[in-house]
This record gives sequence, structure tokens and C-alpha cells, in this order.
Amino acid sequence: MKIKHAMPIEGHIVASRRMGESSHTFCIHNVMFNNGKFAVVRAASGICLKPGDTLHRNESAWFCNNIQTHLLPFEYTEEKESQRLLNEY
Repeated sequence: MKIKHAMPIEGHIVASRRMGESSHTFCIHNVMFNNGKFAVVRAASGICLKPGDTLHRNESAWFCNNIQTHLLPFEYTEEKESQRLLNEY
């Protein structure tokens, strides 16, 4: 019987953008993952990550700089598409 091991997922914040009204700001982040894909992600808590910060997944939880971070659902895209989404969001 083969045992499936979860492949480690790691990503680096390439760019961030702060949005929303002054009383309700949130950030979206362009992330480059170690699988060669990109994504535009947003933390559920609304925290803003900085370019250069590292995301990684351990089991079913995401961590940023070794602090557990809840991310909203996202889809992997190509680099140009993630840049377009970040600019047009």
C-alpha cells in the first residue's frame, strides 16, 4: 500500500497592494510558489504581508514567517495573469 505524502508548498510574496476604505483596509498579495505557479491571495484576518515574506503550507494550515495565517481560497495562475489580477482587483 502506497502512502501519499503531502508535497510541501512554499511561496514568496512578490508584491502587495493595500485596498479598501480608510476604516476598512485590506491587502492582496501576488505570490510566487515553488511549483512555478503564481496566485493573488488575501489573508482572512486582513493582515498585510510584505514583499519577501515567505508562505508555506504544513498539513492543512498556512504559515507566514512561521506564524499561522488563514488565507482565503485562491487559484494558481500564470505570472502575467497574477500581475493583471493584482493591478485590476
